[in-house]
Amino acid sequence: MRKTMASLFSSVRGGMIASVIFTVSLSPAAFSSEIRVMCTQALKGMMAKLGPQYERDTGDKLLITYGPTAQLLTHINKNESVDVIIVVSQALADLAKSGKVMESGRTDIARSGIGVAIRRGEPRPDITTVDAFKKTLLAAKSIAYTNPADGGASAVYFAELLKKLGIAEQLRPKTKFAPAGTSSGTLVASGEAELAVQFISELLLVPGVEIVGPLPPEIQSYIVISAGVSKEAADPKAAGRLVRFLSSPAVAPVLPEAGLEPPK
Repeated sequence: MRKTMASLFSSVRGGMIASVIFTVSLSPAAFSSEIRVMCTQALKGMMAKLGPQYERDTGDKLLITYGPTAQLLTHINKNESVDVIIVVSQALADLAKSGKVMESGRTDIARSGIGVAIRRGEPRPDITTVDAFKKTLLAAKSIAYTNPADGGASAVYFAELLKKLGIAEQLRPKTKFAPAGTSSGTLVASGEAELAVQFISELLLVPGVEIVGPLPPEIQSYIVISAGVSKEAADPKAAGRLVRFLSSPAVAPVLPEAGLEPPK
């Protein structure tokens, strides 16, 4: 029996998600590839929700390596094997220019903003305005974020933001950097830090914390995350199939649960 892509990916989180609107006709026998994916941590929650269903519906196996974009770029530039690359949009554009990613099919998937998290059950501080946010940071006993030296986009932005707000030196003694490859939320969950600042999509992955909210609009920073097929993909058709799915309407209902928004 033949299926269309529109009939696939229909059941996620116990409910129905929008069907895929592109209609490339494929037979079940065609779905049998291993797809090696390098994916920014900002999409880990989304991929955890959608990946298993995608594998069941297609028969493809997703082999996903997560990390900060800068860390993934190091692996990619060493020519490590990868079929699909999902990173910050500008980084993917640079990879396309350098000939490591196919220009055709490169597409935006989602965007993520930076937020603040606290240990579950603790009093929620006020971060609704820039002034309130500054006061909350100055009053906090400790603040966790990832080390800017590791290349995480949220950490690099936040470190610069503290300088612009004029409080970087005041916060330095109570700053705690999360170990490379981990979320700053883990320091809050363990009680080692009072506040965590990172992309909301990454903070949501940490048990024991709750999101206070996003940064005030005036100082918010978003990253747009894009996906593309590697020029060295072992099975370009299978890789392209995954990229098309990730940019389809089927993904939209899952974005809010993963702390993400549609790309703009």
